[in-house]
Amino acid sequence: MKLLKLEFYKCRRRKILLICAAVLGMELLWMGVYFARMEPEEMTEGWMLLLYNLSMVDSIILPLGIATLASRNCELEHKGNTWKLLETMTSPGGLYAAKICWGALILGGLLLIRLGLFLGVGIFLQFSRPIPWSQLGFFTLLSWGVSLMLYTLQQGLSLYFANQAVPLIFGISGSFLGLLSLLFPQALIRCVPWGYYGLMSLSGMDWDPVTRVSTFYWIWPLPVDLALLLVWTVAFLVLGRTLFVKKEV
Repeated sequence: MKLLKLEFYKCRRRKILLICAAVLGMELLWMGVYFARMEPEEMTEGWMLLLYNLSMVDSIILPLGIATLASRNCELEHKGNTWKLLETMTSPGGLYAAKICWGALILGGLLLIRLGLFLGVGIFLQFSRPIPWSQLGFFTLLSWGVSLMLYTLQQGLSLYFANQAVPLIFGISGSFLGLLSLLFPQALIRCVPWGYYGLMSLSGMDWDPVTRVSTFYWIWPLPVDLALLLVWTVAFLVLGRTLFVKKEV
């Protein structure tokens, strides 16, 4: 607990709130422009449209935001060359775990605030159907799970490389790959960590080429996809921790 408090103390001037605000602002702007172009009759499936498009927006914006958060959390130790000093007070494994917990809490807070904001958007735009509380809650949980998986990857990179340009470039590449993966077959998406935002979408769409009408419906992730998400997370945790513990300071 002391190490976790120390992580929050160290990051108090790292503009973490500004990064989170930028992520939320970009998602709100994106979805706001999208809904502004909709006709009133199209708003009948507003909640499904929201989650369907938010999966795509997440795959573009969140990987870069997560890479930035991980970099800001880890670059201070690199700049100050304080690894040896820190490891006289705690074990590398304990420090690694504290940073993971910090990231999990920050991402959890970010996504809960986003849930409240988009609930407000739906109410303001007067989506005709009742609020799907279970889908919205589960979507937020899934988004947190995928984000945490990517955070473990980005933290491992940020801890390993002193030059934070490397993990940031990795995050930017992940954003493009996450968007591109939406066009992949489902079996191939499972091999792309950044594609899990789309893979875990709770809203599907059927488009009729004859009538040119899109039909939206609720879907639930397959158990195999949930299991694979856990496997990716554990794999990145173990690999990142192993590299950090063996890192020469």
